[in-house]
Formats: sequence, structure tokens, C-alpha cells
Amino acid sequence: MLQRGWEVTYVYVTDGRHGSDDIPPEELVEIRREEARKERTLLGIQDSIELGVEDGSAGRLRGPELEALKQRVASVVVATKAHLIVMPSRSDMHPDHRATHDLVAGVIQDLRLTPLMLKYFVWLLPDFYRKLPDVAQRVLMVGIDREMAGKLAAIRLHQSQVSRGCFDAMAESLNAYLACAFRATADVGARVVEIVGLNGVEHNHRETQALIKTLKPCADITGVLHGRASERIGAQLQ
Repeated sequence: MLQRGWEVTYVYVTDGRHGSDDIPPEELVEIRREEARKERTLLGIQDSIELGVEDGSAGRLRGPELEALKQRVASVVVATKAHLIVMPSRSDMHPDHRATHDLVAGVIQDLRLTPLMLKYFVWLLPDFYRKLPDVAQRVLMVGIDREMAGKLAAIRLHQSQVSRGCFDAMAESLNAYLACAFRATADVGARVVEIVGLNGVEHNHRETQALIKTLKPCADITGVLHGRASERIGAQLQ
């Protein structure tokens, strides 16, 4: 997106302080902040905002604390005049990621805005107990063969996390798995892909087309994931 002229602002909701059993929380905050700075430098991100919510607490905020955070998010949305808002899916398995989704979606609704929204997932783990639906209007498969080395390099800059788990290998394996699952080699000529969901398409036709052009190679796989109506049932409804 940066290479295609998009202006990108990173917004960090939580501070990562509880992501280690060995490093004290206040020290880890600074480590994670420096790792994020290195990532922004690698990717060429100029604008960033830290909201400083305590790691793990985003979904538990209530009353004045929640209202204050919503006001800060609203000020970011209004100030950037964002045509596209990128956020985690509410189906993500990390509670802070789900809370971030609900926070941003609620702010957008309160502001009565209709931006294009792109949703992604980070933690995709088996969940036999609770399913939170997040049905996108359009689902895109994006080939990232050229970007994969940069993605892995960015992940590896977060040493405080990579040292605790093989997140780089997880990402590489997951992107390859998705490519196999959705026949990416045939459809977009890619060995590794991202799967993202779009909402707000009906209000943002121009922005949607600009995004799809930016994300090439990509393919619309909405029908694959949502399924198509049965011809038999369709005939009955007619």
C-alpha cells in the first residue's frame, strides 16, 4: 500500500506488558515499543499512535475508562479521515484482538461513518467452545510471494515474542496452508497468500476497486467461503 501511494497510520491499542514470564512489565513495555519502532522503520511507516491500554485488559474496560478510550479512537478516525480502516477480525482467537475489533466497530457506528473496513486474523486456532461470527461482504485471497520475506523480517524484529514462540514459522506455514486450501497457484499464481474480509463495500465502490488494484495479485473467493444458494432451494423460493 505504501508503494502504491497510500498514507498509512499504525495505531497500537495495547502495550504488550504481560507478554513475558521473565521480563518485568514496565521493562517489557519499552522493549515492545522499540521493536515496533524497528518494524515501522523496516516497512516505511511514518505515522503511529500508541493508546497504551494495559495488555490483556482491552475487553474488560467499562464505564469512564471505556468511554475515554472510545473518544481517543474516535479522534484518530476523524483526524486521519480514513477511507480504509484495517482491524483484526472478531473471530480472532486473541481476546485483545477481538476487543480491538469491537472497539473500532462501535466507534465507527457511533460516528455514523461508512468507511471501507478490511479485517484480518492473527491467531487462527481450533475453537471447540465458542464461535464468534464475522461474515465479510467480500473475501479476498491476496498473493504475497514478493512480500513474504519482508513479512518474516518484520516479525523477527519482535525478538521478545519470537524468542518465546516460533511466530515466523507459524506465519510462513499458515500462509502456505491457505494457498493450498484455496488453490492459489492456479488462481493468483502464488505459493503463499493472505485471506482478508471486506465490509462497507456498498458505500465505497471507488475505494474497493483501488484497494483490489493495490493488492494484486488477488482473487475474490467470497463464493468459496460463503457458499452459493442451492439451485433446488432457489427454484422453490422463486
